[in-house]
Amino acid sequence: MERKNNSADHPPLPGFRPVPRTGVIYVMTEAGRLGFQTERQQWANLGQGAPETGPLPGSPQRLSDVHFSTDEHEYAPVVGLNELRDAVANLYNQRFRKGKASQYTRDNVAIASGGRLALTRLVSTIGKSNVGHFLPDYTAYEELLDSFGTFVPMPILSDAHEGFTLSAAELEREILGRGLSAVLLSNPCNPTGQLIRGETLQDWVGRARQLDCALIFDEFYSHYIYEDGLSYVSAAEYVEDVNRDPVIIFDGLTKNWRYPGFRVSWTVGPPSVIEAVA
Repeated sequence: MERKNNSADHPPLPGFRPVPRTGVIYVMTEAGRLGFQTERQQWANLGQGAPETGPLPGSPQRLSDVHFSTDEHEYAPVVGLNELRDAVANLYNQRFRKGKASQYTRDNVAIASGGRLALTRLVSTIGKSNVGHFLPDYTAYEELLDSFGTFVPMPILSDAHEGFTLSAAELEREILGRGLSAVLLSNPCNPTGQLIRGETLQDWVGRARQLDCALIFDEFYSHYIYEDGLSYVSAAEYVEDVNRDPVIIFDGLTKNWRYPGFRVSWTVGPPSVIEAVA
């Protein structure tokens, strides 16, 4: 699809550069301009990955009202409300860290207004280094990583003939061969659907720990798994020390809890990372 360039009608201000829209944002903007509304049955949103936000058979009751006290209208901490940070930490501990000595606390959690903002905050803290990202993967990664001049984005091609998979040994070769300090990926992958799980995911986390390379997992689709009776997968299960292991996880209410309008996301990782993004 050819995208219209409106820079001639709206030239950037001095000192600013034109920022292209990602495919999803462009399509949704054009659809809205042409009359798209979710309640119009002649339209179907096939581009945004929009979840069903209404009731589903067997699902918990949907929120209908949110009440705020007067105090809650005051400025909230940039890192997020402690009650919500505690709830996120407890979620990961209950699902993935039962019986483990190292447990997540609020110090391992930062809240943000959506996944894009959370990832932008994190990427802005990366120093001079090489950062790997996979192709294909979520299209916004490439544009975001190219927006910062403090590090070098390095694409890692995944082969369709190999099922878009990469073994832990292959990951290690990429890290060592390219001198990577961090690797960003979605798991499950958007758009291929490839899932890193079980021993492979455990080996990935182990190699990252051994090689001191941060793995940044976008787990926004971690509940969208349709095999072997699994309900969800997270790299948090294979972290040994929540305060030291170089594993950072993003998730939020958008996909897995089906509340995209809330624009609530979280970052889970070592306290040094949380302090930097807050």
